[in-house]
Amino acid sequence: MQNRLYRISYLLCSVSLVFMTSWNLKAEDAVPGAKLDASEFLKISRRPPLEESWAKMQGEISHKRGTSDTIKYPIYLGIRFTPERTLAQVVANKNEFYNIGQSYSDKPENTSIIVNRPEKDKSVLADCGIRPEDLTLSFLYWSFQKELKSEEVIGCPCRIFQLLSPDKKESAIVYISSQYFLPLKVEWFKVSNGKESADPDRTLEIKSFKKDPDEKFYLVYTLGIFGPGFRTKIDFPESSAGYSQNGVPPELFQKIPEFK
Repeated sequence: MQNRLYRISYLLCSVSLVFMTSWNLKAEDAVPGAKLDASEFLKISRRPPLEESWAKMQGEISHKRGTSDTIKYPIYLGIRFTPERTLAQVVANKNEFYNIGQSYSDKPENTSIIVNRPEKDKSVLADCGIRPEDLTLSFLYWSFQKELKSEEVIGCPCRIFQLLSPDKKESAIVYISSQYFLPLKVEWFKVSNGKESADPDRTLEIKSFKKDPDEKFYLVYTLGIFGPGFRTKIDFPESSAGYSQNGVPPELFQKIPEFK
């Protein structure tokens, strides 16, 4: 990495790689990630942003299960990053609202989710294999277990870490860019009696990303989520981002209607 300040902001989804995250690497941190020990590399990847920022993403979910036809739903993601926590709102199918809070800590109680949707309707996100907390990268704060052999994802060299959920019922294999300290792929495995399943239950991949017009932020353009019997794609053709000091859009978080 060049010896200069990197301002890198991206959206992954929980969904929640969903997500846009804002990491800032100081000049003294600008060393190749491949040479850092595992704990220091994860520390940088989990680092809260130094500058408050926000992002808005409007897009579409395309979901196919088995031999059924592809179903499409609108999705909206509003997210704000502060030095203390990430605040996000996911709106699926215009009537399914998730407000998410993620503190920068490995304590399980530091991920909070408030759900508002009609009780009679099924969860669109769940049916599509998406968890709202994925979009705020809650898995990134799970307990470190071990580092695996490095691989490339969409042409980017990645370091690979196995992390364990707080309830120890799930593990995540996270592929993090060695250059940008950003997770580009996640595989979730069920854990039973301390043993991990042979095949992933779900996989999330960043398919493509782009810079904003001012070239200060990296924004996810396409996400893929898939598992046994289903495939889901999320496209975000409409997106914008900025620093909070320059103003935050008043409609960043949508008003939640009253459901009966």
